[in-house]
Amino acid sequence: MEISVIQKVFEIIEGSKDLVVHIQRELVRRPAISPQNGGLGEREKMNYIRELLENLSPFHIVQIDAPDRRADGGFRPNLLADYGNPVTKRRIVILSHADIVPPGDLNLWASDPFELQVQGDSLVGRGVEDNNHGFVSSYIALKAILESGAELKNRVTLAVVSDEETGSDYGLKYVLNTKPELFSKEDLIVVPDGGNEEGTMVEVAEKSMLWLKIEIKGRQCHASTPHKGINALEAMAGFICELKALREKYDQENPLFSPPRTTIEPTKVLANVPNINTVPGLQVFYLDSRILPEQELDHIIASLREIAEKVSKGYGVEVWLEPVLKQKAAPPTPPESPVVKALLKAIEEVLGLKGRPQGIGGGTVAAFFREKGYPAAVWCTSEDTAHQPNESCKISTILRDAKVFAYLYLL
Repeated sequence: MEISVIQKVFEIIEGSKDLVVHIQRELVRRPAISPQNGGLGEREKMNYIRELLENLSPFHIVQIDAPDRRADGGFRPNLLADYGNPVTKRRIVILSHADIVPPGDLNLWASDPFELQVQGDSLVGRGVEDNNHGFVSSYIALKAILESGAELKNRVTLAVVSDEETGSDYGLKYVLNTKPELFSKEDLIVVPDGGNEEGTMVEVAEKSMLWLKIEIKGRQCHASTPHKGINALEAMAGFICELKALREKYDQENPLFSPPRTTIEPTKVLANVPNINTVPGLQVFYLDSRILPEQELDHIIASLREIAEKVSKGYGVEVWLEPVLKQKAAPPTPPESPVVKALLKAIEEVLGLKGRPQGIGGGTVAAFFREKGYPAAVWCTSEDTAHQPNESCKISTILRDAKVFAYLYLL
């Protein structure tokens, strides 16, 4: 790669700060929240993204609409735009997602989550990191190359999908099932939706995911006469206390992952009674478990059913377990695969750092590629503010990542 070419591209990227702010502002003000989470879907945001992609004059662009009567327009859009040399076999695919999670408690936000705040080098707003960051950095990189006049020998595809936050049934999963010809096992696929603060982690493996709904039925009564009832909240507490022993049972470690063990965490709790002086007769809560690939999901479920039986007998309650999500880990992307090697080279050349392949407990859409045999890698420089109040992302980080993508496109 000619030094003068990449330097010119990097100079254009460095001068793109105002463009980064502008695009982030337009993305943030178009909240793409799944109907499952109370939103209208991604249509408005995707229309804007399509305009951006078309402004770069792709030689081919395709939109795959997944029918969803709950969403604005009755569908959930997915986009793929192709640039560069249409006949080359080497294709680099950067796939981001348009949807976001709800802002949560607005009292925890210092500003309107859907109005971008610029605080020096930081951008604040729902979605700026997860996953606007990934799209903007990959887009700015390609735009800089095209403006520089450099020859884009590779075929580059910028893809943006819907529904990543709620299972991908209307996103990448739908695309892979209905249009498998859009991807090839020879593609270098990067999902810019996870990483570390240094930008050195290339994610190649994910844990299995198990979400469980647990319903405990006791008997409601007045709090002044607890002997007349059965406290479902107390039984829930007993169930949660049993999880410590369960974690110790599944304490195997795999150094590829951080943390290296299976995690089993109680999370969401549904409201029980509205007043203080009532003993609740029904308690519903959820568990989020991220399980090492070598451990069986059904074994974890069986152990949880044993806890349910123990709690049922010990507290005189009925307990039901219902899997909400049961997703076996996909085969890992080999560390020696072309996409991982290319990313590690780009990280070293651009950032001057040694990257490393690693597994994570979080889930990304890379898992759906891996299930189909596509060796995808997950990479970006992540400041780990996703899903938090006052979600933020640095402009300098977006530009830094754009340089890595630009180098990757020009390899």
